[in-house]
Amino acid sequence: MIFTSDLSNRDFRIFSQPSAKEMMVMEIECFFFPWTEQDYIEMQLQPSFNSWLLEIPGIRSVGMLVFNSVCPELEILRLGIHPEWRKKGLAEFLLRELEFFSKKDKIKSIWLEVGVSNKPAKSLYLKTGFKEEGRRKGYFRNPLGDALLLKKSL
Repeated sequence: MIFTSDLSNRDFRIFSQPSAKEMMVMEIECFFFPWTEQDYIEMQLQPSFNSWLLEIPGIRSVGMLVFNSVCPELEILRLGIHPEWRKKGLAEFLLRELEFFSKKDKIKSIWLEVGVSNKPAKSLYLKTGFKEEGRRKGYFRNPLGDALLLKKSL
């Protein structure tokens, strides 16, 4: 499946079946503690696993979204935007596309955990309609910290 959009006169496409290697390359560009290619190989064996790459065709990958979907719920595992492309609305674009996908797939709620200290991510999720449902003490190990459990009902 390929989605297209026009954001600031650029064509962005979401590729819904990237390889483990493509995802790992984007991980390294987006995160301090990236998942490995082997992590993706193993996760791609699970029927509930989904990964998207956001690309400017012929130029480069600029973002990624990783999630598990088991109707009636969906859990976001990773959302990353390349550092040079942040603050341009791309994360919000991916979340809107995910919501559209979820509604078509009869998903009733989207869940995620976000680090309490991750202010940009918390701001994004709260701005896009997620609500705090709880806190998980010591949930994250690298770096060590609590997680907020967020939910968006569709």
